[in-house]
Amino acid sequence: MIKTKLSIAIAAVGTIAATSISAQENVPGPAVEEVIVTGSRIARDPLSTTGPITIVDSEAISRSGVGTIDELLNQLPSMGTTGINANDNNGGQGLAFVDLRNLGSARTLVLVNGRRFVSSASGVSSAVDMNNIPVEMIDRIEVLTDGASAVYGSDAVAGVINVVMRDSFDGLRINARAGATSDGGGENGDISFTFGSEGERGSFIANISHSQRDEITYNDRDWAGLTSSMGPNGNIFTNYGAFSIQEDGVTLGKYAGYDIGQHMWLSGAMERTSATASGKYSITNSVELWGEASLTTKTTNQQLAAQPMYAGNGFSLNPETHLPEAIKSQLQDAWQQADDAYQIELAAYNAAVAEWEAQGSPDGLEPTAPIASHGTDWVDGFSDFRIRPVDGGTRSYEQTTDTYRLATGLSGDFSNGWSWDAFVSYGKNKGENVTLNSYNKSLLEKVFSGEAELDYDFAGGISSEIMDYIRYDDFEDNSYELFNLGASLSGDIEAIEFQGGTLGFAAGVEYREESGEFNPSPETQSGATFGNKQDATGGEYDVTEVFAEFNLPILQGAKFAEELTADVAVRYSDFSTFGGQSTGKVGLVYAPVEDVRFRTSYSTSFRAPGIYELFSGSAQSYEYLIDPCDTSDNNEEGQGANCGMVGAGFTQAGNQVPTNIGGNQELTPEEAKTFTAGIVWTPSFVDDLSITLDYYDISIEDAITSPDLQRILDDCFRKGIESACVSVTRDPASGDQIVALEGAKMNIGQIDTRGVDIDIVQNLHFDNGRLGLRAQATRLLEFNEFNEHSGTETDYVEYIGTTSDIYVKWRGLASATWYGNDWDMGAEMQYFDDGQSPYMPVKSMTYLNLRAGWDINEGTRISAGIDNAANKDPHTTSGSDWNSSYDFQGRYFWAGASYQF
Repeated sequence: MIKTKLSIAIAAVGTIAATSISAQENVPGPAVEEVIVTGSRIARDPLSTTGPITIVDSEAISRSGVGTIDELLNQLPSMGTTGINANDNNGGQGLAFVDLRNLGSARTLVLVNGRRFVSSASGVSSAVDMNNIPVEMIDRIEVLTDGASAVYGSDAVAGVINVVMRDSFDGLRINARAGATSDGGGENGDISFTFGSEGERGSFIANISHSQRDEITYNDRDWAGLTSSMGPNGNIFTNYGAFSIQEDGVTLGKYAGYDIGQHMWLSGAMERTSATASGKYSITNSVELWGEASLTTKTTNQQLAAQPMYAGNGFSLNPETHLPEAIKSQLQDAWQQADDAYQIELAAYNAAVAEWEAQGSPDGLEPTAPIASHGTDWVDGFSDFRIRPVDGGTRSYEQTTDTYRLATGLSGDFSNGWSWDAFVSYGKNKGENVTLNSYNKSLLEKVFSGEAELDYDFAGGISSEIMDYIRYDDFEDNSYELFNLGASLSGDIEAIEFQGGTLGFAAGVEYREESGEFNPSPETQSGATFGNKQDATGGEYDVTEVFAEFNLPILQGAKFAEELTADVAVRYSDFSTFGGQSTGKVGLVYAPVEDVRFRTSYSTSFRAPGIYELFSGSAQSYEYLIDPCDTSDNNEEGQGANCGMVGAGFTQAGNQVPTNIGGNQELTPEEAKTFTAGIVWTPSFVDDLSITLDYYDISIEDAITSPDLQRILDDCFRKGIESACVSVTRDPASGDQIVALEGAKMNIGQIDTRGVDIDIVQNLHFDNGRLGLRAQATRLLEFNEFNEHSGTETDYVEYIGTTSDIYVKWRGLASATWYGNDWDMGAEMQYFDDGQSPYMPVKSMTYLNLRAGWDINEGTRISAGIDNAANKDPHTTSGSDWNSSYDFQGRYFWAGASYQF
């Protein structure tokens, strides 16, 4: 069997679908058409790409049975785990982000047909919601894991995800899919209609689709559960004991946590309708007019337990005024018991001191004095009253967003073979968010002061009268707009010719405007809510860019140089917010023989601060963190050495810490340097085998990111680092609880990451079919983050975050698929290496997915699959938390059918 040039080219580029790699039997290699490949604007032989590209084709998407493309992309080992997905119920807002190399969604540029897509995150963040791209319209997805700012501009630091849409179709196709989990919850389905027409001078394609996904609750999963120190009757914490108020509202019992998981969802719900259309028309034989339009309407929902109320978030209950007499009497009794015990210890201490002095006060034997940690009276020793108004209903979140995009342009060819292109596009995302059963803190203060003229009914549960008085529904809205136009020219400069061909050239200009705003409710902006305080956000910027690329085919078909090609790209960007920035890239492909190709590239990239990062108003968030000064069992590492500011027996109020986040107009652009080097081996003595090995090294300076909040607390209260302590505020009036932790984004210093990608593809041909095998893996060698504020360096290799982020050494994806004449069946395995969370070791995880399909006839296909066939539960990362990168669904069955007229 002779391996064709096209087969080698596809192997060099890479594809998740082993079906796309095939060899032609006993035929000479055909001429390969020069095409535009992600990472360059110069048409070229696919062999000559200097950066590693993975292609996910429409067949792989169809076989996967996914409802959104992020579900499939996140299986790739090169993808990061810092994005947002359906498992992010708390704060996820129904969004689906992807990122490369764990460098964050904002450092991964998402394109549609090679052009930017409008950011679609609630709160005007700089990322694209993958829910807004309909699966059935995708022809392929090209994932470039190389710095590409010189080609595409800002944001392409970690790489580029280019979603290439179908541009032609003739007829009508109906697709339907449904899925359900074996443990309940998460039922989903979608239906779509794709139709189009192809003519002599043009074509048209359109798609209308509707999908729905139900929630998965804590109650749906035996492994899920969450206990809180805040329950419906109220819990009292003092320096002389912790107590739970009984349902009668006047009796104190032993403290017991409350199961809030019974009211919470693990994964959110979504309903989405989209309409997409595109067309092209040849005005002349050398000029083509094209257009694209899309509209997506999406409603997403999440649910959390009722709003917690405690001293740290503004529940300022005065124990002497707002507690029933019966409870005050019991607290006095408890304090008296503590004081009696202290007096006994004090008497024993005084006696021991007298005996010690009588023995001549020997060194090292002086008795230790007891500490009066219970306070001078029951009020002085009172710490906190914590309650959760469960009877008032859960916190129910709903986001309704509309995202639309219009693009049109002209492209053509000159008589000398040069090509030109001009386009203009506009996109807008508009959203409205509502949170049901919010509570107004200002109105509660009126209850405490007596101004509301309501009884102080808190012990045993907040009365319905008080809840009705302070409860409200919180509304906010946001929008983001993108206007983009550009023009480019490409072709060969015949006057400059190398042995391997003429000099390829492309150049162009682009202009882009981005603007966004976020308007929280008046209650949220004023801080009257028990939720997160947030100021309004609004801002805009524009950028003008010019770019040029050169492709130098130095050698081809020479001895010991089947190919030697160099790429050079430069770009200059002028931002209204900070001025000019230039980037560049050089790449090289060298094939000593046809079987082996070496490729390498070096590029500089930058990312300008986005609107949210620059202009977001001050915001408050409640992050799941452990206070190092906590003396309870929740703090498994024990109280830190730098906790002298808190009282003895101090306990953290809940497991969330009030954190100030928001924009920072002092931010500067971050700059990156990326180096890649790889080898592609397609041995001629083995049929349809390709082995790819790529090394990457990315260094980001002045990195824009949120600080590691848990590390700030640990650095301050365990290590005594003063630069970390300035970010933390405690309030003695709130029982020494942390009331503010500064977490705004900063240019924190530098991020360095290195790793190796491995990709092995083998197709085995038999008389009755073909077996496609593939193994992909990424080995993370380094991921360090230097924080210039604390002077500390963090090594994230093997780190697994509590609720998100996985930096394990190895990630893998392997598949085996048998292709018969009209059917296929296969298995896929996804692997996460073991690691360490902040609280415990986390074991490795392997998922098994099964797939099958049958082409009943030329126009009809049915398919089915089982994801997580072994029904593996996610590993806990703290005892009560689970990382959202793991599977929350459990065993998931799906089936689909398509029919084309």
